[in-house]
Amino acid sequence: MKAIIYGNGKSRSEWDITQKFDDTVTWGCNRVFNDAKLDNIVAVDFHVQHLIYESGYAKNNKCWFGNWDIIPPNIDGVNIMPYPMMFDHYSKENGLDIYENKRHGFGYVFNGKFDGEHKGVWITHVEEKDMVTPIKEPVWWSAGTTAVNLACQQGFKEIYLMGFDLSANPLNNMYLEGKKEQMPSDPEDFCERLDWANQLKNTFGNFPDVQFIWVGASEQTIDFWEKSLVYGIYDDKYAPNKHGANSVTFQFNNLIHLTYDNIRRNICR
Repeated sequence: MKAIIYGNGKSRSEWDITQKFDDTVTWGCNRVFNDAKLDNIVAVDFHVQHLIYESGYAKNNKCWFGNWDIIPPNIDGVNIMPYPMMFDHYSKENGLDIYENKRHGFGYVFNGKFDGEHKGVWITHVEEKDMVTPIKEPVWWSAGTTAVNLACQQGFKEIYLMGFDLSANPLNNMYLEGKKEQMPSDPEDFCERLDWANQLKNTFGNFPDVQFIWVGASEQTIDFWEKSLVYGIYDDKYAPNKHGANSVTFQFNNLIHLTYDNIRRNICR
C-alpha cells in the first residue's frame, strides 16, 4: 500500500490533491481540509484543530490531533465544564482571546498559546462520536513531519512526500493566513527549517524498510537538505573547519528524489 503525504509547500501546486487512487492513501496537514477531503488530516496547531473540529470536518473524516486530551464533563458527579472564572483568568489577566465552539455535553479539549500569531485559548467541545485520533508520538513536531512518521507507524512501505520544501518563508506556503510574523525582511529568503529536516532524518533512519520518494523538491530545498546531512555544518562548536573534528554525513538508502512527471507514471498507471 502506498501513501502520499501532502505538505503545504508550494512545490505541491503541480499536483491535484483531490485525485483518488485505489491503492494509495492520502495524508494532509492543517488547512488543507478546506481544499480536499483526504484520507487523513494531521493538525498540531491548536487554532487549526479548533477550526477543523468546529467546521464539522472531523465528524466524518479521519483526523490526527496533537495534545488532544479530552476533559470529561464531570468527574464523580462534579461538573468541570468551562466556567466564567476560567475565561476571566485568561482573558483579563493574560490578555488572551478565548475561542469556544458549541457545547455538546461530552467533554472538551483545552489548549492555549501565550504569544505570537494565533495566541489565545481554544476550548473545543467534542461530540459523542468523531473521527479524531490523539497523536501519541511524535510530539511537538511539525504537522508534515508528524504525518510522515504516522504513515510509517501505520505500516506503509512506499511513501511519497509532496510539498516538503523545508522553508519557513510564508510566501512558499500554500496558506498565507496567520503568518505575518514569519515574513522575512527579504521576501526572497529561503528561511531554512533545520528542525523539520532533523525530524525527517529521524523518521527515515527509524524506518529503514520504508521507501521514501521526495517529489518535486526545488534546487534550494535539495541543497539545504544535503547540507543538513553533514553533522556539524550548522553548529560552530562541531564545525570541522574550526575545531578539527571529523564531519559525519547521514546517508539514507531508502530515499530518492523524483519529479512529478516521474511519479505520475508510478501512481497514475
